[in-house]
Amino acid sequence: MPDELGAQRRVIAGLVDRCEAWPQATSLLIGCSLGRGAGDALSDIDAALGVSAERSDAGAEPVARMAAMVVAALPDLGEVVDVLRPPPPAGERWRQRIFAQFADGTQLDLAVVAQEDIRRRRSNGGAPDFIPVYDSAAGDSQLTGDAAAAYAVTGDQIREWAFLGWCALIDLDKYLRRESLWEAHNRLHQARHYIWALWAAAVGAMYPWHGLSQVLDADPAILPPGIEATVAALDAADLRRAALASAAVLATASAAAADRHPADLPVGMAAYVTHALSREPREDR
Repeated sequence: MPDELGAQRRVIAGLVDRCEAWPQATSLLIGCSLGRGAGDALSDIDAALGVSAERSDAGAEPVARMAAMVVAALPDLGEVVDVLRPPPPAGERWRQRIFAQFADGTQLDLAVVAQEDIRRRRSNGGAPDFIPVYDSAAGDSQLTGDAAAAYAVTGDQIREWAFLGWCALIDLDKYLRRESLWEAHNRLHQARHYIWALWAAAVGAMYPWHGLSQVLDADPAILPPGIEATVAALDAADLRRAALASAAVLATASAAAADRHPADLPVGMAAYVTHALSREPREDR
């Protein structure tokens, strides 16, 4: 890791040292921007710590114990401002999350989970940008050829992203007609997320499902044409203008993604939504 990532390196190295000393710690993986090699001094540490525990309610106690050990060790890794340990997800008590804010600005977002869950996710193509920095069983966290192939973008994925983008825009139209500007604004953001994912696929980004971050990682100068016009204020007229602009950009990004990954695009949905967005707000009342 380069010098500008010294703070992140300190925390990661400290966690690795402790994993080596904790018998129940089976693996430590670092992901997202750091895992992709695209991190900078402001990047947080997204990580997963595997625990020798069952992927069931029986694993809840050892995972909770490991999480408590991590929290107790954090002050040794740097001055801690505060720590959040939310309750585990319903039905997934073998999964705990720790978020720590350090005084130097470093942030740690750590999932403490049963090792079997990490193994399953990686073998099924999940979390592809998470790389192992500690593994108590050599090779356990390495990708197989089949798993690596699972990361490839498919035509079905392109169709799904395009379809969901159009769904977000037709919802935006609905909320504008209800005069619910906040909900319309939220749907605009969702539509733009799918635009970014499609464009990332079109330009050959490594993990296009991350959307915007992958477009910027690939080449921040090559953006979807007209993307600037998809930004809107909390104003009905401006939101409708941005929605129409988003429809045009979504169509362009979908076509570009389908050129690279042949797909059966939802042309019927695209035409329907574009027509709906073009109607006057009170035309159908």
